[in-house]
Amino acid sequence: MESMNKCKVFNKSGKLICDLLLILIAEKASYGYELSNRLCEMGITIPEGIGQKGRVYRALSELEKRKEIEFDWDITSSPPRKIYKVTKKGKERISNFIIEMEEQIVVLKNFIKKAKENI
Repeated sequence: MESMNKCKVFNKSGKLICDLLLILIAEKASYGYELSNRLCEMGITIPEGIGQKGRVYRALSELEKRKEIEFDWDITSSPPRKIYKVTKKGKERISNFIIEMEEQIVVLKNFIKKAKENI
């Protein structure tokens, strides 16, 4: 049985993975593979199979298109790789995400309370 603290965000629409990536990038400018590993370290599971890391790169591409992240080239590695950092627009999205999650926490706590009362 899978651990209950795992969140399979990769099976969702993609919005949550974008929000989580923004938070990690805001914490520390990073490249795609590193971000994928950091998600796993935070308890986010990535389904096995072809393209598992590709989901992270597709989300990063979407964030780039929305101008919520930007990148510089790290030419000290071979091959060179993109190091992502959050833009002002990305920080605004993080602020909105915090508000949404805080609202969701209140709703979930209410449901948990009701569930405990009725078991």
